[in-house]
Amino acid sequence: MTTYLSMAIGACFLLAFMIMCNKKRSVLGVYIKNLTSIFFLLTTVTGAFNNSSYPDVWKYALLIVMGGVFGLMGDIYLDQKWLYSEHKDQYLNMGFVSFGIGHFFYMAAMFIHAGFEAKDMLIPVVIGIVLALGNLVLEKPTQQKFGKFKAIVTVYGLILGTMAGTALMAYIKTKQPAFLVYTIGSVFFLLSDLILSPMYFGEGKNTPVNFVLNHATYYIGQYMIALTPLLLVAN
Repeated sequence: MTTYLSMAIGACFLLAFMIMCNKKRSVLGVYIKNLTSIFFLLTTVTGAFNNSSYPDVWKYALLIVMGGVFGLMGDIYLDQKWLYSEHKDQYLNMGFVSFGIGHFFYMAAMFIHAGFEAKDMLIPVVIGIVLALGNLVLEKPTQQKFGKFKAIVTVYGLILGTMAGTALMAYIKTKQPAFLVYTIGSVFFLLSDLILSPMYFGEGKNTPVNFVLNHATYYIGQYMIALTPLLLVAN
């Protein structure tokens, strides 16, 4: 009950943020958005608490929390990009780095708890490479200009795609409902970044509709990942 209550409160904060900031960012809006992120961390913690009978649930949850913390940091950096435009390049780079580190914690959680061997990462890495190269190929057709961010965008695409592939492989190996939810959450994460990329690197794409879609898909993805400690079941 507490886990779903945490998700519901987070959804309320998200709705307030999207209404408040869909046309213009504000410091108060950033605070409200950060509360939305705090509640996906609480969702993870309460989920682990409510599923404490599962072996090593807290070890798994700790890795998810660490991934979420770096996601929260990435959010903060990217919001500073809008509020303090004179340092927007540095904030954008730090946002990419923070999210990338967070994805490594997410992958570590699945790698350990799905009993991965090194060979099991082959397909996830291939998925990551395809995503990263596809993003580069589609740069011009989608009227984006990565410019000096091309390298970090490519590396981040590789990490993000690998994370999504790791979730899929974890589900294939274990048939854990938690990892199916994780995989779906990863897809929402991908959709969020597909919407966000032209908002940052295209012209005229930073619209209220894209703003809402970007944040809705991002937080759906994060909250689905945060929910997974509750859904782990003993085989």
